[in-house]
Amino acid sequence: MGRWVRAAAVRDIPPGSARAVRISGRWFALFHDADGGFRATDDACPHEGASLGEGTFHEGRVICPKHSWVFDVRSGACLRMPGVSLTCYATRPAGDDVEIELEDGE
Repeated sequence: MGRWVRAAAVRDIPPGSARAVRISGRWFALFHDADGGFRATDDACPHEGASLGEGTFHEGRVICPKHSWVFDVRSGACLRMPGVSLTCYATRPAGDDVEIELEDGE
């Protein structure tokens, strides 16, 4: 079991948008699905490290702004490169904020 940390204010990430957030010196991508739920992944694209929080987010998928790799933010799977994936993190609402669950030691 991990620990929950504040990622952002809900109002700062409208439905259908994405944002890179820094927590304890590490970057994460936070996505607000149209269904109202939040998703979180590592921010760096595994290809060349571009920020996925700055990518195009639509219908549960993010497109890397550098080379257009497409990732499913629910599973972390890269849809163009089988076997490549992102680490996904659990999220939860916490009042007016959204929190990410990190493993102990992260």
